[in-house]
Amino acid sequence: MSTYVIILKEKNPAKELLLKLKEAQTPILNCDLVEPLDNKSDNEKVNLDSFEEVFTNQSSFNNIKLLNPTLARKDRQKTLATWLIPFGFIAGLSFSQMTDLKTFADMGFPNQLEKLLGGLVGMISGALGSFFSAGGINQETVDDLRAIRKKSEEGFWLLILELPIEIEPPWAILKETGNLDIITISKE
Repeated sequence: MSTYVIILKEKNPAKELLLKLKEAQTPILNCDLVEPLDNKSDNEKVNLDSFEEVFTNQSSFNNIKLLNPTLARKDRQKTLATWLIPFGFIAGLSFSQMTDLKTFADMGFPNQLEKLLGGLVGMISGALGSFFSAGGINQETVDDLRAIRKKSEEGFWLLILELPIEIEPPWAILKETGNLDIITISKE
């Protein structure tokens, strides 16, 4: 999936651009319109019903995973925990059974609980692994996000288009809308 962030001065050109892309039969997987962080102009409040017909979601900057690394990290963490916690439990249980160590029995726990406690330790290890491995992000993405956040703080609207990776965006249509900049974000 290719993601493009189009920076616009106003909200109306976003609707016009989406209508032109729809006429050109450009396959759009997802489209979000992000209001500026410093939204000073109340006269920009356009009827949202007209945007619903173009399939645009209007969101704030901090509610979009692509623009908020904290939300993206939490989502990755949940996904990793789904796999690592059960795997850690099975691995801990198997390790306790294979090695026949008496680690917990030496600490005063009943001998029958040795394997189960080994599984619980493995489960905790899986949870910690999901927490720490979900934290990293690409430095190029961080630089792009800083530039996008700065534009949003300056009062610009952001139109986020997600297109299939094999589809080249119609650059002629994108350039004629009067946008300020187009930032391509690579998704891992």
